[in-house]
Amino acid sequence: MTRAAKGVDAPQFSKGQVNRAGMFLLEFRERVRLEGAERALRATDEAALEASREALEWWRGLHARPLSAVSANLRYHVVKAAAEVDGRVEVTQRLKRQDTLVGKLGRERGSVTQMQDIGGVRAVMPSPPHVYRVRRRLLKSWTIVRERDYIARPKDDGYRALHLIVRRSGLPIEVQLRTRGQDIWANAIEQAGLQTGVQFKFGEGPESDRAMFANVAAVIAGIEQGELSQRELLAIGIGTAIMGLVQRLERERK
Repeated sequence: MTRAAKGVDAPQFSKGQVNRAGMFLLEFRERVRLEGAERALRATDEAALEASREALEWWRGLHARPLSAVSANLRYHVVKAAAEVDGRVEVTQRLKRQDTLVGKLGRERGSVTQMQDIGGVRAVMPSPPHVYRVRRRLLKSWTIVRERDYIARPKDDGYRALHLIVRRSGLPIEVQLRTRGQDIWANAIEQAGLQTGVQFKFGEGPESDRAMFANVAAVIAGIEQGELSQRELLAIGIGTAIMGLVQRLERERK
């Protein structure tokens, strides 16, 4: 892989090299799954493996500064929209980890340089009206290249949030706007996957359990539409209820 000379602004890797690196690491990951790490390493060119990892890490790194800029600007808009949670601005950012990035290649068609969520920012707000208030501000001041409203049209598993893709320095950054209840639900689902090894967020698991998660999400949505207060939402212990199901699943698998 050709690298730029020190001090030169030319790309260190081409997009083609980055995409080939992604496919190389995906094939290596599959080989590890089928043959075990030791045999996979013996059958793999270690120099090519290291170069592929370096290419993906370089591509991830390109998103760091645009990601920080979007995050800081989003914090500003949350404050201006009075969308803090209990007086706090709840905005977080993350660069997709390399193993997560490769895993996504295995689940979806496409290439590394086509991914629009390598850099991601998330804002948690008190209620759906706050989410849409911030959205209106962003539409006026940002160039949004894609919008997916999973609050108005939830995913089949019950996932709800507003997703926006904004471009900074030529790179896409994903922005997720969630309510507090939606965030509780999403975090509980992720924790359930970690504890059981069943990736519910990717459609795995028994249909009955996935239906239960979707029903819980619908209850949260109803609460946030005014049927119960935010204090009562937390008192219900939605996350605790989901983790109770996780513990039952673990017992059944023993």
